[in-house]
Amino acid sequence: MTENEADLPTDWWSVTDVLRYLESAGSSITSATWYAYVSRGQAPQADRMFGRAPAWKPATVQNWQSSRPRRGSAQR
Repeated sequence: MTENEADLPTDWWSVTDVLRYLESAGSSITSATWYAYVSRGQAPQADRMFGRAPAWKPATVQNWQSSRPRRGSAQR
């Protein structure tokens, strides 16, 4: 039996959940962009794998979102 997104516990976020959260936070991106961010270390690595499906704790994504640079903000 392989696990898929529908099998994830509700306390873990799939890529779909992450994208839904980011859209609700006003930072809509595509799944390709999310995977690119993760592969470049610009977004957090998955906290856990369920089969082949990456999953994140909601707090991991929320903390990342709240601390990520915004357009037009100066980075020091």
